[in-house]
Amino acid sequence: MEPSSAKAALRADLLARRRRRSRSEREAVGRHLADRIRALCTGAQVVAAYTSYGTEPGTGPAREVLRALGTTVLLPVVRGDRLGWAVDDGAEHARGGELGMPEPAAPVVGYGAPGLLDAGASVLLVPALAVSPAGVRLGRGGGYYDRLLATLPPYPDGPLRVAVVHDDEMLAAVPAEPHDLAARVDRVLTPTGLTSVRFD
Repeated sequence: MEPSSAKAALRADLLARRRRRSRSEREAVGRHLADRIRALCTGAQVVAAYTSYGTEPGTGPAREVLRALGTTVLLPVVRGDRLGWAVDDGAEHARGGELGMPEPAAPVVGYGAPGLLDAGASVLLVPALAVSPAGVRLGRGGGYYDRLLATLPPYPDGPLRVAVVHDDEMLAAVPAEPHDLAARVDRVLTPTGLTSVRFD
């Protein structure tokens, strides 16, 4: 099977599995992730996160913890084919934006990789559907984070790139195309732990 077809089939399966999780499971995932993210981001002044929606592993509790610690949390906003960044002020985010995702109403402070670097982000939390031990990430197919990750300098010159998934979404292998290999992450964060990837 071609990588693009394999990715589409795997994406559909993972989304179906996420929909089967109960509300109590999702709430527990959010609480556990908050503990992991707090430990990971201790001392970080600026963290780029994302507003989880639907069946994504919940980032709301983690963002609340980070803001309480005095960390500036940046959230993505979609503008055309690129991601902009706005400060998370803690307000409830309405669905909207160009993709119908929750977005902060705060002004955009920068775009893409230059925006993160100028803001001093030291950690980038990346949404994903699955991640392999080699750091290959499967996203939803829009390519926004692929383009961002491919243009960021490697850690520590750029932020630590951390994919956030459920424990059972760490897979032995993820089908990949060349652009996926150029957009790998450094760590995988799940409700039960943080795993370093190995670049072969």
